[in-house]
Amino acid sequence: MESMTGYSKMETRLDAGVLSVEILSENNRYLDLTLNLPEPLMQYTEELKRLITGDLRRGRVRIVVRLNGSNATAALGYNSEVLKKYYWALTELAHELKIEQPVTLQNLLSFPDIFKADIVALDLDEIITQVKTLLSSAVTELVAMRRREGEFLAQDLQNHLEIILSKCDEVEALSRQSRQEYFSKYRQNLAELCRDCQLDENRIIQEAGMLAKKLDITEECTRLRSHVQQFHLLLKNSEPVGKQMSFLAQEMNREISTIGAKSESAAIAHLVVFLKDELEKIREQIQNVI
Repeated sequence: MESMTGYSKMETRLDAGVLSVEILSENNRYLDLTLNLPEPLMQYTEELKRLITGDLRRGRVRIVVRLNGSNATAALGYNSEVLKKYYWALTELAHELKIEQPVTLQNLLSFPDIFKADIVALDLDEIITQVKTLLSSAVTELVAMRRREGEFLAQDLQNHLEIILSKCDEVEALSRQSRQEYFSKYRQNLAELCRDCQLDENRIIQEAGMLAKKLDITEECTRLRSHVQQFHLLLKNSEPVGKQMSFLAQEMNREISTIGAKSESAAIAHLVVFLKDELEKIREQIQNVI
């Protein structure tokens, strides 16, 4: 079983700078994949997404690719020919205007075109190859982390399921006891109401049978155990099972609610509250299961 939460980071040093791939994964109903790339690599966005989508399957996944210290921002130089022309032009102008102050470097810095940037082109083929390698390694590490987290989730879910089975046995035992008490009380009340009349024993048996059917929770407990058994099978499945688990949790909640509605016992009502609490813990956990 695999969780949807995880983190991984890979990096390597290239001539162009330090290349890194960072992945953060959180729970989400579907696969929500965001890939942030440096501007020169944005043209490869869809290609890189296709490369990893099959491995991620579900979750809100954020991938950031960085290229720090890139040679794309090469050293700044100056254009000496243009600088000289500005200098002599300013000197001649100062002479004509009879300005005695000499032309200074500060005067020349006001002209933006005296500087030039020698941009070194990035080798995009080499960089994108390295990005794919790093991305593949980062996804592998992320999936491994999500599977380790999935093992902890599976164990926790297993514990909650065992508690539900145990409490289901208690509910059935209490149900048998409370039904007997209810029938005895029903017969006693009926006898008091009909103290001066003849009771029809067959009629009493018939009414008791109808009440027994109304109060019987055997079918609900049987289905609840069946859902728990299906849950155990899903815990061992390597395929995405989160949605199936959500459906089973819904069905389990329906059976537990029906047990509570049928019961006339305060003790069973308390156990139903306990069962719902355990089921809510399961629901919280399976929100993070792929």
